[in-house]
Amino acid sequence: MKGKRKTLNASDVLSAMEEMEFQRFVTPLKEALEAYRREQKGKKEASEQKKKDKDKKTDSEEQDKSREEDDEDEERLDEEEQNEEEEVDN
Repeated sequence: MKGKRKTLNASDVLSAMEEMEFQRFVTPLKEALEAYRREQKGKKEASEQKKKDKDKKTDSEEQDKSREEDDEDEERLDEEEQNEEEEVDN
């Protein structure tokens, strides 16, 4: 209420525990909170890395597809040129 907020955060809970004379629980709770935050950070980083890898794979596949399309276009042009030459010969 003092902070005029509706949401509690970890520091609010820790402060309240100290005020209520539960100091013996504060240190283990802080350690558990830090471990939880490290774990969440690790998960987030792993998720971001996975997304980057997926994006790289998608980009690579798009480049491969583009190359294939270019190769197909070249083959079509070559075939058209051959057909035109054959028509001229006839």
